[in-house]
Amino acid sequence: MVPSLCANGCGYYGLPSNKNLCSKCYNVYLKENIVLESSSSCPSKNPSINDICDAVAAISLIDSDNMKEKKTRCKSCNKKVGLTGFKCRCGDVFCGMHRYPEEHTCKVDLKKIGRQILEKQNPLCMGDKLKYRI
Repeated sequence: MVPSLCANGCGYYGLPSNKNLCSKCYNVYLKENIVLESSSSCPSKNPSINDICDAVAAISLIDSDNMKEKKTRCKSCNKKVGLTGFKCRCGDVFCGMHRYPEEHTCKVDLKKIGRQILEKQNPLCMGDKLKYRI
């Protein structure tokens, strides 16, 4: 089977499952369809601000799925850490020097979390003060 060129004429090879479009042209095609579907579902002739915002949000969701943030640098000093980075409870990655909460001014209240864990592990145990109750 001989692969066919992209239907848009960009020079890359297209796939029959993507309507004979290459991957780049197919993504553009999908984004245009999302905008057209959202505008066709609206009964008014002039699109409102909410419809435009919904279409832009849908497109931005597609873009955000494609781009994943790589956490290979320290949040404090921007030093490259790679696999040796330490993940903090605040969700950021830090180098060996900034891994402690005091070093990177962590906003997570570790004392409060510790107290909650201790309260769950050690419930309050109170005995009856009157031994001979009727």
